[in-house]
Amino acid sequence: MPYNDRLFKLLGALDDTELRSIWETALKRKPTDEEFDAVSHEMRVVLISAEWRAVHGHSVRNIWRDSHELPWKRILIDVADKLKPGIGWTAFDMDDAISEAELEQVILRFFDERARNAWDAVKQEDREKLADQLNAEAAAAAGMTKQQAAKAGLGHITATSLTAGIGTGLLSGAGALALAGGTATFALGGLVGGTLYQLGLWVVVRVFGVLSGAQLMASGGAAAVGGALLSAPAAAAFLANAVMSTSYRKTIPATLLLLSAHELRRQLAKLE
Repeated sequence: MPYNDRLFKLLGALDDTELRSIWETALKRKPTDEEFDAVSHEMRVVLISAEWRAVHGHSVRNIWRDSHELPWKRILIDVADKLKPGIGWTAFDMDDAISEAELEQVILRFFDERARNAWDAVKQEDREKLADQLNAEAAAAAGMTKQQAAKAGLGHITATSLTAGIGTGLLSGAGALALAGGTATFALGGLVGGTLYQLGLWVVVRVFGVLSGAQLMASGGAAAVGGALLSAPAAAAFLANAVMSTSYRKTIPATLLLLSAHELRRQLAKLE
């Protein structure tokens, strides 16, 4: 496998904080493993690619597979099969005409459908509680109390806007950025760019974690402006619970995190 396939390109476009999240939280490696802490950005991409392909679909490393050998399309088909709502696998195979980029969009749509199905079962009081927690976290990230934010008349997430965002599609329908945009009004003074992207990813992780049964942090530490966005416990809870009952406990979470990051970046680029 040449060092220039689409997985390499997608990983290479992430920043070091995001690569570390995939390495530690999704692939369950330690920061010191293979000197991940000390190597360059490019070498981190190489290490993640090798680990990702080696463990895909297995609880232990596949010792018979060469580094970087497994095609990205094969990984995507397997993930789509596992995330597809309903019974049975997808009809995709390695020899069909669908591209890797198209498969990535299919996975995001499956993700959103699962989120909608889960949200339908959430009680109204729990929806309101989640909205309240999101607002408290975003206000704390801006150095404000929730009361100060409300007194200033600044925008915030409601149970109704959450329902609309999830119904539209957190990822495939731009619901996450729409929700983050309202939050950014008071958390960031209307700033856009990388920080809005971070808030969008925070919304996806926070909402989907709750939908999958995870108990995430409800403090200001769960959202941070201009720094590490997701607390390690929050990200771990999301990734562990988002793919319950699958045998791909490392590479499906890694795939969701990677594709979510790129989809939100793509949507943001269209706004700017």
